[in-house]
Amino acid sequence: MTTGNKIYFFLFLILVPVFLNAQNRTSLLNTPVKLPVRKGHISYFLTQVEQTGVLLTYNPDNIRMKRQVSLSGRIKTVGELLEEVLRAESVRIKEYEGKILLISNPRLITISGIIKEQGSGEIIIGANVTEPESHSTATSNGFGFYSISLEKGTYLLNITHTGYDPVRMEVDLENGNIRKDIYMKSGLDLPELKITKSTEAQSNLNLRGDHVDLEEAGKLPSFLGEKDVVRAVQLYPGVAGNSGGSVSMFVRGGNADQNLVTLDDISIYNINHFNGMFSIFNPDVLKSVDFYRSDFPSKYGGRLSSVLNIRSRDGNMEKYHGHATIGLLYASVGLEGPIVKEKASFSFNMRRSWLDLLGAKALENAGLFYYFSDINLKLNYIADPNNRFYISAYLGSDAYRQKTNLIPDSTNTQKDYRSTLKWGNRLIAFRWNRILSPRLFKNTTVTFSQYTNSFDSKEPLIIDALPDKIYSTVKDYGIKSDFNYYLRPDLKLNFGGGVNLNSFIFPAVFTSSESIKINTLNFNAYVEDEVKIGDHAELIAGLHYAGFKSGKTTYHTLQPRIRLSYRLNENQVLTASYSKMAQFIHQFTVNGFSFPTEFRIPSGRYIKPEISEILNLSYRLQAGKTSSFTIEAYYKEMTNLLALGSGQDIANGYFAKKIEDRLVPGKGISKGIEFSYVQQFNWLRFQMAYTLSKTTGQFKALNLGESFPLNQDFRHNFNIAANASLGKRLGISALWTYTTGQHITVPQTIHKSLDDVLGNISAPNTYIISGLNNYTLSSNYKLDLGLNLTRKFRNGHERIWSLGMYNAIANPQSKTVLTSIDNSTTHVYILEQDKLKLIPYFTFTYKF
Repeated sequence: MTTGNKIYFFLFLILVPVFLNAQNRTSLLNTPVKLPVRKGHISYFLTQVEQTGVLLTYNPDNIRMKRQVSLSGRIKTVGELLEEVLRAESVRIKEYEGKILLISNPRLITISGIIKEQGSGEIIIGANVTEPESHSTATSNGFGFYSISLEKGTYLLNITHTGYDPVRMEVDLENGNIRKDIYMKSGLDLPELKITKSTEAQSNLNLRGDHVDLEEAGKLPSFLGEKDVVRAVQLYPGVAGNSGGSVSMFVRGGNADQNLVTLDDISIYNINHFNGMFSIFNPDVLKSVDFYRSDFPSKYGGRLSSVLNIRSRDGNMEKYHGHATIGLLYASVGLEGPIVKEKASFSFNMRRSWLDLLGAKALENAGLFYYFSDINLKLNYIADPNNRFYISAYLGSDAYRQKTNLIPDSTNTQKDYRSTLKWGNRLIAFRWNRILSPRLFKNTTVTFSQYTNSFDSKEPLIIDALPDKIYSTVKDYGIKSDFNYYLRPDLKLNFGGGVNLNSFIFPAVFTSSESIKINTLNFNAYVEDEVKIGDHAELIAGLHYAGFKSGKTTYHTLQPRIRLSYRLNENQVLTASYSKMAQFIHQFTVNGFSFPTEFRIPSGRYIKPEISEILNLSYRLQAGKTSSFTIEAYYKEMTNLLALGSGQDIANGYFAKKIEDRLVPGKGISKGIEFSYVQQFNWLRFQMAYTLSKTTGQFKALNLGESFPLNQDFRHNFNIAANASLGKRLGISALWTYTTGQHITVPQTIHKSLDDVLGNISAPNTYIISGLNNYTLSSNYKLDLGLNLTRKFRNGHERIWSLGMYNAIANPQSKTVLTSIDNSTTHVYILEQDKLKLIPYFTFTYKF
């Protein structure tokens, strides 16, 4: 069965029950009717319908019976006739128990506003606003805006969000639309409020992806004490890190560059600090984190495997707050507060490693000189109740420097040589929120993103004929607008579009200083409907269009997204979805380097965009208010994947001068089943995730055209995490992770040259391999332990000691693979050398 047939079959399974149900309901509406005239009063045409034997029920006082209408034709069905005749009337057509009801649509009144945190003015994302009697529900969007429309009357609204006291608000909808901002009080100290995302799903089926609980993520043990949100995302099923324990994410068979990561809607091309051991996201900056590995919202595009959407804090509108943290590797400080109270605010945070400040020369001589730094700044200004402006900025950099003593010439004079590797991001965004009407919200964002890495070497012979400096740069200028239109209580429309200008600079070959610069244009648009079908089902259907122009080549892609959820009862939900994604930017890494020396190549005349299609089925069970269980199965196909050709190196043009000639296209398949379980007690939170998956690739020019396991094929991925609160001051945590080892290609034997065997001359051996990725590294498993001691003072200040042990069982996480040759048998033996073992940590934080 081809990919297209599989998709059509999947959509058939989803939609046929809906169509059959609709067909049963609309059999009367399909009754044919032949009209003698095309013009007449509404009363005349209603009489013509009744003469066909169809029973109509309506209140003539709610319809302008004497209004003259003209029809487009005289042969119609009853449904078509009623739709055309009553188009200008406030009437809804519904078939019920053998008759057609013409129901007067009551005038809906809208209550809308912004949901904020009491005491700080920080907007709250994802809060639920519910009217219990009509089961109408609204959710605050990414900027805190909500809108809910109800008939005239007096209602009691319930507003809930994880970690906040619930709010009950009475509203009187008699005299027109109401603007009402809602303030919620933080309730983090109340254990009964520590509920999971699945609990909120009882009142809203329209929850896609995973909302990362930042409070719980901050309690987990971490590498060198740095609380990293990306490591929390790695605990979700379907997500794996690499064998070295870094923050790289391999999601459902995708590569690390196939994840779209955004900070305040700015695309980020590299998220690594400290060679990938933790990310660029300062935990003190984060406000919300949403992660999608399927069911992708239609607004997102440009990557195949996942979306990680991160929002930073806006800054306290009412009071000044700050913090200072110091750990084994780094120190950080932060301050936020009002510029103009309840009108404008700021948030400033800075991190920097500090070991290099103590002994830069000694560290450089030992080959360990390294530093990183990052700065986050955010300003926001409320111009009036309907307009708000933001400026977000990030500046981050890493540097690694090594000093080597060599004797490069015949003078036997020893010289010092230095090599330096640098990389970093620069991000800035200007954002304008505008409430156009009580039901229509607009957000416009202008962004700039730049990622640069460079390798500056004054040392000879590291790589043959290596130039003094190599660098690559990606620049991204963008503008986009997103709209949320709340048409009815059961219908929401999301739409928007944008344009990005990209500039790519990378070396033509790494043996010269020659560079290639490519400018591209990326334009996109999307539309998406969120429709509630009765009390049990919800359909989200959307379409994402993306165009990409590089030189004289332009690609156009249509990417449909569809998701159907059906509630079996109050505690069980079934979901089926299909998503298509396209990626126009491809990343490659220079062989032989473990640090970031990657560069990116856009699609063009000879390099097609990568495409993925993913089918997803899930079942979610919410057992009470404290536990949830989810099982998901997925099937994913990827086309136009790129790999290096046999004997090729992306950095060396010896075999092929053009980069596109060094690459070969192929396809991949990933499929798997995922389980997750969460249990919340008053003092203990337990979570578990397991993934069983298989990912293979097939390239005509590689491995004799046979399929082989890709590097990101992690067959088993399992983790268990537990957080325990032992009183108000003491918290302990443990994290166990297990991942199948990564696949690599190694030789099994060697073939000696005939000249070498005869002893004529010494010639290089030929290495024989059985196939690509024919060796699997040892499985990775580790236990991390953490302890937090917290003391809160009467003046509101807080002191936190965090102690722990990364990889407490000392199982090695990073491997170096060595090979040795047995000359008597010509067999090649493989040795995995251990590197990273037990690492203790501590951090001290003071908040005020």
